[in-house]
Formats: sequence, structure tokens, C-alpha cells
Amino acid sequence: MNLPLTTSAPPLPASLASDTYPPDFSKTTQELARDLLHPLKPELDVGTTWLTYRDSEVEFDHGSNIHRVPLIPGLIEYFTGHLQWIDNDVVALHPPLDARSPTPDTQQPDIEPPAIKPLGRAATVAFFTQVSEQLEQRYTAKLADYWSTATLNGETRSSRFVAEQIECLTSECAVLIALGKMTTGHYSLLSAALGPCATNATAGLADLQPHSVYSLSAQDGDGPSLSLYGAFAIARRLRDAPVQLDLEELEDVLLFTPHDGLEAFASFKQLNDALVQRVTEPKYRGRLGDGVSTGQASPTEPTPILQWQYTLMDGNFLSLLLARQVVAQQSVFAQAVQLARSQQMDAVCFKQSIASLLKPRIYFDNHWRLDGFDSDLVQNQMPDWWKTMTLTQRQAWHREAQRFGEQVVNMRKASKEHFGQAENDSRTYPTRFIDQQLAQLLNRLSIAATAQQINISLTYRTGTEVLEIPGAPVLPETETENVSLRQLVHTQALRTKAKDAVLLRAVDAEGVPLAHLDKQAVTELIATLEDPRYLSDYLDLHLKTSVYAQQLKRSEKAMLQAQMKMALLEIEQQAFAPAGREWIKAVLDSPAPQGRRTMAGESIEVRFFSVNQFKMTNVMLIAPAGKFEKGPLVLCTLDASDGVVFRWFNSMYHLTTSFLEEAPFQQYLIQQIPVSRRLETLHAMQYEKEAKHWRPPEVFTQLTLLPIPSRLLRPWG
Repeated sequence: MNLPLTTSAPPLPASLASDTYPPDFSKTTQELARDLLHPLKPELDVGTTWLTYRDSEVEFDHGSNIHRVPLIPGLIEYFTGHLQWIDNDVVALHPPLDARSPTPDTQQPDIEPPAIKPLGRAATVAFFTQVSEQLEQRYTAKLADYWSTATLNGETRSSRFVAEQIECLTSECAVLIALGKMTTGHYSLLSAALGPCATNATAGLADLQPHSVYSLSAQDGDGPSLSLYGAFAIARRLRDAPVQLDLEELEDVLLFTPHDGLEAFASFKQLNDALVQRVTEPKYRGRLGDGVSTGQASPTEPTPILQWQYTLMDGNFLSLLLARQVVAQQSVFAQAVQLARSQQMDAVCFKQSIASLLKPRIYFDNHWRLDGFDSDLVQNQMPDWWKTMTLTQRQAWHREAQRFGEQVVNMRKASKEHFGQAENDSRTYPTRFIDQQLAQLLNRLSIAATAQQINISLTYRTGTEVLEIPGAPVLPETETENVSLRQLVHTQALRTKAKDAVLLRAVDAEGVPLAHLDKQAVTELIATLEDPRYLSDYLDLHLKTSVYAQQLKRSEKAMLQAQMKMALLEIEQQAFAPAGREWIKAVLDSPAPQGRRTMAGESIEVRFFSVNQFKMTNVMLIAPAGKFEKGPLVLCTLDASDGVVFRWFNSMYHLTTSFLEEAPFQQYLIQQIPVSRRLETLHAMQYEKEAKHWRPPEVFTQLTLLPIPSRLLRPWG
């Protein structure tokens, strides 16, 4: 039994097609189909329903003329005329098969799923007809409804679009100022004109426009006026009469078009002359009117000259332009439907044509021009080596730069996760270090009591007492304080008192004196705690072997390799020695010495810079084995202040005299060293410089340097 369809459906869930612009045509079709079928089959899922139809022009041959397609594409193709009941005959609507779902137009002669009841042939044909009749109107309404929909914060999409457009226009003007194409005067002109368009504009001033703002259209004789949708012009002079295009009135004029963005002109006449010239181009004429049928000039006839017209706008002109654009989009869609039906497009081609004709990126994406300007601005500031790179080299450089940034993010994330745990709080490491040193001291002195059980009596001076007797001795004023040994070593103020104490006594919990734990032992412990080298060694021991440290090492290795590869691409554009580039490539291709390719029969080695037994992995020499003394050689300085990574020197002498002894480079070296060791390293480097003692391989080597006399490191001692 076939039951008639009805359009009086109860309220259904919110639209599926209103989340994007332009609305998804398939989802709009699905929504309409659901509305029409809901009274008849409320539980039916139209998104998974299939249509079976018979090709009536092909003779029946064991089901070879039976076709199955998803319902929604079938409805769209019936809407465009690609699927017609003149050539085909409806069999039924079916639910999805339990077996593997067939692809569209797959013949299924052996499978006959049960038809959905009570949707027989007549009801299905009527259903397709109703969808075809209502679908264009439904989608046209969706184009407008999208902008009137309220967002979570209560504002409509149209008001949010205008607010975003204001931000992007002012940002675009700022970029053009940076590129030297506009001035701050243009920025103030634009900002003032956009003021009434802002959502926070004062009610009394919302309609007050300080400058003249015009919409643009063009007309061919007595023909219809064709608008340049989304475009506007701003003139500094406020007018209430039509623009005199034959007069050269100098003033700041801004033109905005969705395709070309903001442009500056010295007068309205200059702007009009530029538009008259541009509109002779067929591509530019295609932007007028609906953008579908215009701009098709006959090859045998000259392109007609269009007269530009400028119409004044007041108040929130951006909202007005948006409303006109939406109307234009509805007109373009209507023509797209006519085009699809004339060509009997399939569902895929029709949906592609909608996106192509509506051009949502040009008309409704406020950021796409800014992306291009960002690229132009960056390109303008890039160094010469970037400008001479090929596209392939730039892509390779970009990949390494992205890799470098990812490793930085990974290191920061790993540190945050590690130290974010209570047991790994960075403040706990000094506490653990103090407790370890304290435990070692008690163990060395064979004291069984814990630091908390040991009581320290501190007697220290607080002042002097002067007797009123001539020649009498001056008696010191003292004070005694009792604290636990653990409290003493963990408190900076108490450590200071202990170092200056007149008397220090230690007893255990039973009051038994601890003779070995005297002032000397306590002050030596305090000196150890306050020496940064011991804390540094403790952190090295406990952090370098942790999982966190291994993560950092892997990330740092990848980061340094990426940085060196970026620098290699840079020096390929510069006058860098070809031999040096090949050495660097060999090292980067095989960081480990094993398996590294040779150059002219010579193995390439890497030696790290070392001062006072501290190896700096950011500073290294690259050269053939056995030629580090004579040269030539490459010096690698990662993170140097001048940004140069690879430097070429003809010999170690040139490297020493022209670079190593320079103050900026020595400061760079000092920054590579832990703070606890910088002072002695600075003295060592000063000694090396004064004694002309820069000697490879002692300097550039992984081996330990000869020890420097302590009297040279601490001349004041």
C-alpha cells in the first residue's frame, strides 16, 4: 500500500546544514528529505537509505539493469536532471545491507534487500518530486539564514563577520604601511570610516560618517547596473553631492575590493581612471554582477566601455554590503541550478560548481589576503640568501625550521611534565642535595643519630658592652640559640650565624656531646653546600641519567641537526668554500664517524671545543683528519650572537688571531658554560690569550687539557 506524503512535519532537531558557509548541499538535501519522510517513517535514517531503480531502456537480463545508489546523491541527481524517471523506473528504497555496502551504481543481481514499507513506487516518485521542487528554495533560504544565526555569545554571525572584517582591514592597512604602499594618514582615514560599523559604536554616532563612503557599480549605456559586490571606496572629503569625476580634486581615497584588497589613490579621478582601465579585461568584468554570465564578450565585437557609478552609503556600510553579497550569492546559486539542469550534472560536479561559483574564500574569508600579505612582508625582510634559493631549497629549509621548532616545543613540554610532578619539583633538588651532603658527613664521622635528632648550640656575637671604667676590656654581647642540625643547614640565616659563631656545640637526643661534630666540620659542610660546583655535580648525576634527560638529549640532537641543515642551505647561496660545504654534508649525512664517507680519500672529523675539561657541543671544528693544525677548516658556532653557524678559515692561525681572541666570541663561549664554572673558565681563557696558547688539538679536542696552575686561576689567593 502506498501512502501519500505530507509536508506538515512536527519540529525536528536543528539543521544539519548551518554550520559552514556555504551550507553543505548534501546536508541540506538530507534535512529536507528527513522533514518530508518523518510523518510517514519517523525512524528512517535517510543518510543510510539506498535507492534501487531499473534502467527501463535496457532489457532485463538477470538483474543487470538494476542499480543501487545512496538516497541523498540520488535526490541531488534527480534535482539536476541527471536521474530521470523517463529513462528509469523506481523499484524501492532499501536500508543498508548487512554485508559490505555496494558502491554507487554497483549491480546487485543476487541480493534483494527488503524494501522500506510503506514507501512503494508511487510514494517514492512523489517524494522525489517534492524534494526537487523545494530544494532550491530551501538552500536559498539557508544562504541567508546562516548569517542571521546567533552564536554562543548571543551575537549573529553577520555582526561577528563585520567585527572580524574591521580587524582584518585595519591589519591589512598596517601591513601596507610597513611595505611602504600606504601612510598613517590612510590608516586614520580607514579607522574613522569604519567607526560606525563597530558593534560598540555609540548609539548617537553610529550613523555619523566622518568621510564619504561609496558602493561601486558599472553600467553599459542603458543596460542594467552591475555591482562590484563587497567593494567600497572611502574619500577623505565629506560630500552630499555626486562625485565630479572630470575634476582632479586631490585627497586621500581608499578602494577595497574582495579580490584585490585595499588600494590607495591620490584622487577620485585617479581611482575612476584605474577602474575604467581594469574593466576592459574580461577577467575583471567577470567580477561584476552575478559573476556567472557577465564578462562574456563576443570575439568579433569590441568590449563595451562601462561607466562606473558611485553611490553614497551611511552608517554601518559593511553590514549593508554583506546583505547585498548574500542576495548576490542567492542569485548566483539560482544560475548555478540552471546551469546544472542544462548540463544534467551529477551530484559531485554540482556540489563542486556551487563552491566554485559562490567563491566563499574570496567573499567571506577575511584572512586570506592577510595570509598573502604576511608572506610578502616576510619575503621583504628575508636576507639575500633566501631570495636566491630555489623553491625546492626553500621547502627543505622550511621543513628543517619546522623540525627545529617542534623539538623546542617537545623540550618545553617534557620539562613541564617532568617538573610538574610533586616529586620532581625543581625546588626539591636543592633540598635533596643538602640532605645527601648531611648524610655523608654523619656517616664519615660515624654518628648514628639523624640530623633531626642532633641539637646544635650556637653562641654568636650580637654587639659589644663598654664598661664605664677607663682602660677596662670591651666585653662582647653574645646570644645562644639551639636548633637541630637539619634546620641549621637548610636555613640560610642560621648557616651565616654558624660560620660566625663564637662557640658551636653538638649533642644528641640524650644530651651526649658529639666531639667530632665541631665548628670546623659544620663550616666545611656549609662551604660545600654553598659551592655551586657540588650542586652542579649532584644535578648532573641525578638528572643526566633520568628518562627526562634522555628525552632532552634526543630533542637537542634533532634540534642541532636541524639548525645545521638550515645553515648548510644558507651557505649554499653564499660565497662559501665548496670543500667546506662537502665536509659539512658528510658530517650531517653520518653524524657518527663509522660509515661517514671520505672526501678525496680523506676522512672527515669533528672536534668539539673544550676549556678546562668542559666540552662545548655547540662549538666544533670540521676538517679532514690530520689537517686541523694546517687547515683549511670549518668552525661551527651554533647559537652565536651574530647568527652565523659555519665559518671558513684557511688555517688555525687565522682562526686564532681573527676570531678566537675577539671579545664577542669569548663572551659567546662563556655563555656555553654552566654558571658555576664560568669564573675559572674566564681566567683560563684570559691566560690562554695572553700566553698565545691556543693550540690544537689541546683546545679543539675531546681529550682533557693540561691542568692550569691554580695560582693562575686564583691569583688573589
